[in-house]
Amino acid sequence: MRLLFVTRSQMKVGDLVKFESVMRDDMDRYTAEHGLVVKMSKTGHETESAQVLFNDGETGWIDTQRLVVVSESR
Repeated sequence: MRLLFVTRSQMKVGDLVKFESVMRDDMDRYTAEHGLVVKMSKTGHETESAQVLFNDGETGWIDTQRLVVVSESR
């Protein structure tokens, strides 16, 4: 029997990410924001949050499971 291990790349400082959220007035519509990961924090045994600097200059802590890496830092 052959096992195949798939590793998920870890999000890191410098990654460009996309965050999609539901618009308040219409649950069927989403808004997508792009930002840069500036800090990482472990929030549980296997979970992390990223502090993201968004295009509008605002920062926020987002669970990494809700973020999509658009471009990885080198």
